Amino acid sequence: MPRTSPATAKSEQTPEAQLAGLTLTRENLKARQSAVAVEVEAALAARRRALIEGASAAEAAEAERACREIEGTAFGITDALAELDRRILATEERIEAERTAARVEAVAAELERDSAAIDAAAEKVRRAVEVLAKASEAFTAAITPVAAPLFSKRDMHGLRDNEPPEQVAAYLVGHMIATAMPRIEISEAGRQLRFGYVSARTIEATDGEEPAKALLTDPMRTRAALVRGGEAPPILAHYNRPEPNFEPDRDEIQVYVTDEFSYVRKTDYLPELVLVRQQHLPVPIAEEAIAQGMAHRTEPPNWSNVMRAAQARSGQPRSALEVQPLGFNLEEWRAAETKRRREAWLAEQQQAA
Repeated sequence: MPRTSPATAKSEQTPEAQLAGLTLTRENLKARQSAVAVEVEAALAARRRALIEGASAAEAAEAERACREIEGTAFGITDALAELDRRILATEERIEAERTAARVEAVAAELERDSAAIDAAAEKVRRAVEVLAKASEAFTAAITPVAAPLFSKRDMHGLRDNEPPEQVAAYLVGHMIATAMPRIEISEAGRQLRFGYVSARTIEATDGEEPAKALLTDPMRTRAALVRGGEAPPILAHYNRPEPNFEPDRDEIQVYVTDEFSYVRKTDYLPELVLVRQQHLPVPIAEEAIAQGMAHRTEPPNWSNVMRAAQARSGQPRSALEVQPLGFNLEEWRAAETKRRREAWLAEQQQAA
């Protein structure tokens, strides 16, 4: 089995693996450099003693040789570290360049992929609009001059009557579209009425038969080319949908209160007193009172007796602190319900993403 040479194996490594190997080698050489520095000092000291103390020629020569040898080693390590720094910098630049290229390609590919999907979906819409146009023509033809006068309607523009079949058909088709797709603004052409001229906002027309290409997907492809060519940053703006209002409604419902009770409408405020009678209460308060048997959604069978007993006590001043508390803080409930709805909505958005 053929063996892979060290040089070939190294060339097959990823830039990240090469960087890790170069960094480890530099650390090892720096450690060796520190040890050699100690050896250099020792060799210099030995040569200094040989020259000062009058050692023999052989001893002086040996000290000189050892000194030059260790200095050569130190120089070699310094040179190798400089080369390692150069290679590490080049490898880091290569890694960053590859990452930048990957980001650029990812953004360009995303633009092209989305533009292709939009084109396919737009083609389906275009075919559906063609079918709608033909159906609208048939619809107009079906409204005869005899049927048209039967159409009348009151709206903000006044009474509609005596309109031609094509005007009646246009209004009804527009109504169907506006009902099915409420985000699309539908309007009629301006009309002359008895008391003036009524204008309407119209849907802006676009050039060409495929507006999605001209208005959306062509600019997307242009942007992809600019990103790939380095003329535009590989950053796409995203639309961030605003959060809806999660606060619960302040609706009230009518209930029959059979037992006096109190509840907290707002923290640190005196409780609200609820007397025995037929009255409207906030929905969560009413539901909790019904659950505790203090109120009923419909008139209870003993309602007459309950009212007589309440009227007998009506002359006695009552305080919210003297009756049974419902144990319900409306402000805290609204805050908790708002938080719960928001967290549920955020979880749905995260799952959809």
